[in-house]
Amino acid sequence: ETLSTDLRFLSVAAWLLEQVAPELRRLSVVDVVADIQRTISEECNFVQERKNLQEFRDFVQRFGIASAYAPKVFPEASTTRVLTMERLYGVPLTDLDSIRVYTSDPEGTLIQAMNTWFASVMFCDSFHADVHAGNLLVLRDGRLGFIDFGIVGRISPKVRTAVSELPDALATEDYKAAARSLLNIGATSRDVNLDAFAADLRTVFRQIQSLDLSDLGVVGDGTINEAAINSITFDLVRVGETHGIRFPREFALLLKQALYFDRYTRILAPTLDVMRDERLRKLSSRDGTRFE
Repeated sequence: ETLSTDLRFLSVAAWLLEQVAPELRRLSVVDVVADIQRTISEECNFVQERKNLQEFRDFVQRFGIASAYAPKVFPEASTTRVLTMERLYGVPLTDLDSIRVYTSDPEGTLIQAMNTWFASVMFCDSFHADVHAGNLLVLRDGRLGFIDFGIVGRISPKVRTAVSELPDALATEDYKAAARSLLNIGATSRDVNLDAFAADLRTVFRQIQSLDLSDLGVVGDGTINEAAINSITFDLVRVGETHGIRFPREFALLLKQALYFDRYTRILAPTLDVMRDERLRKLSSRDGTRFE
């Protein structure tokens, strides 16, 4: 109850701030606070988290993804305030030395993780929207463990189609096609100059490609700086907003997870070409039958 009161106060304060300083409306302060409220509420809703977890377990079983696992829930020992799950033993996806104890192919393990996550985006009712290293483990038997489903995203069929087209556009550096896909993901009330939007996307993505691990938020021990990830996410969202495109919350969630996987790639498989490697290119398959 105290948390709910504090969150309501933040909401009112954000609204008043935008009234007093209208120029702040372009930063969507009210929307940012609303997103914080939603995220915290989701993380504290153990009944919903249990449902999210079961959705993922059903998805993994339905598609026969033997390389991924999520903990079993014990409903008889769970309540609205307690979620009792099977304990998993493993190491974070950023701990390369420990990962090598459980698998001789860290790069292959990373590819399995990306295939599984992207498949869940395309074919599961919800996708894990917080795949930082503490929530994505390499288990002792070499499988991938997905934990903590407090934050998930859900996207419409239209957005799924746009998301499936985006990797191909970026792989071929066809930024106009990428701009078109992003336009289908977002909403706008005005005509968008596709060429100008594509040019700005080219600039942003090339800047990201030129950054090193420290710039991208990976510190000495392999952990990831959340502030750095969030900063890059906001930068990309701002590019869309500059062109009058308002992205849904799920886009920011998708983008943030993609940045996490980019960090893992630079740690576990620095020579992997994510956009062109055929083991990942199969993600564009929409029939759901090609996942390992």
